[in-house]
Amino acid sequence: MKKLISEAKTSVIVCHVDPDGDTLGSMLAMRIILSNMGVNVLMYSPDGVPPSYLFMPGSEKIMTHAPKKEFDLMVTVDASGIDRIGKSKIMARKILNIDHHPDNTNFGDVNCVEQLSSTAEIVYKIAKEFSVKMTPQLAIPLYVGIMTDTGSFRFQNTKPTTFLVAKELVKKGANPSYIADNIYNTKTIEAVKVCNAAFSLMKHTEDRKIVWTYITREMIVDSGAKAEDLTGIIDHLRSIKGIEVALLFREDKNGRIKVNFRSKGKINVSEIAHECGGGGHVLAAGCELDMSIEEAQEKVLELVKKELNGRDNISK
Repeated sequence: MKKLISEAKTSVIVCHVDPDGDTLGSMLAMRIILSNMGVNVLMYSPDGVPPSYLFMPGSEKIMTHAPKKEFDLMVTVDASGIDRIGKSKIMARKILNIDHHPDNTNFGDVNCVEQLSSTAEIVYKIAKEFSVKMTPQLAIPLYVGIMTDTGSFRFQNTKPTTFLVAKELVKKGANPSYIADNIYNTKTIEAVKVCNAAFSLMKHTEDRKIVWTYITREMIVDSGAKAEDLTGIIDHLRSIKGIEVALLFREDKNGRIKVNFRSKGKINVSEIAHECGGGGHVLAAGCELDMSIEEAQEKVLELVKKELNGRDNISK
């Protein structure tokens, strides 16, 4: 990795579509690391930056239109496959792939893939390896990435080392209450409206092991909500007592259906998402389907029920 970076004069860092705290935080941190090594860096997010993450230092420098020029190096962060960075073609001579997803396709010339709590934790290790000074500007986005991808240190990907890294980041200027307040306590009226509409349509299987809901474009328009206002709905569903799988189906502006999966641990939802052309983690995954929202629900529910029933039969 050091050789690849040292040979580059220009670089673009690209995050995945529907950006979350981990991909954005990792991007901002990698910009500091690469700049520290003398590389001229641009950052690109195909779907922009949700307002709740604009407090992070350097977020105003993230481009929302794909750069046209060719770069010596493209760095992808938190993307399990090259398709996860969107449809815009980025021209680069080499690719550095930094990710923590177990289903990463190793599409880079150099692949820095490790199953840690988050991609941000990997980037933290890179910063330490390259002897980059840990300033608040670096500590804040790294903490954001770790905190959001571990569900505020509640998910199973939270390990003892995760807390040790978080401790170091707090010591170096990441304020936990300030960060949490910016990310979790900035809901808009429109966000609450679309959330309420989604919950009113919630359904569950007879045994209450699977729960799901959906959001159409009409619901989004009627509520005045934006894409970022849908964040967190799936995790509310996951919090319901007794369920095993939560699903959220949402229609994007192009009519495609985005599906979010959450599991309590009994089944691996990344395998189901993979069958639908997506991927992710054992407990959290996603995919996109080119069909109606009704067809998407039928297809995904059939797969989830089949997997869940199979697990139940094995345990008997």
